[in-house]
Amino acid sequence: MFHIGYIESDPARQFAFEQIAVLLRARGFDNELRIYPRLTEAFVQLPQDRPDLVFVDVHAQTEHRPSGLDLVRELRQHPLCEKTTIVGLADYAMPADRRAALAAGCNDFLPRPLRYQTVEDVILLHQVLLSPDVRLSR
Repeated sequence: MFHIGYIESDPARQFAFEQIAVLLRARGFDNELRIYPRLTEAFVQLPQDRPDLVFVDVHAQTEHRPSGLDLVRELRQHPLCEKTTIVGLADYAMPADRRAALAAGCNDFLPRPLRYQTVEDVILLHQVLLSPDVRLSR
């Protein structure tokens, strides 16, 4: 089973990503999706849950942690998360957003709005790097 974390506070985006996880399962890719609605919750839970791959909005903001990029930097310092695959997300992203996400420690970056095929391709790419014995039937 491939464990996916998704850090998102917006219920509509949470639902959309849940549908992506359902479609992946329907296509034979066994996965479990865990949604973290707040950055602060994600920072506490991710080291315990240890997902294979995490999607995080690099512009997400809270009063305690200024952005998703700060969360990525902190996770990279945590011994249980330093090797976790992290994919940064940003709305209608500019090239500078991608550079900032990769510099902060993201392994990959996707602009929003997300498309199913793009998300699937990124998951497959990183899943193959992490566990080559697991394959999605195409």
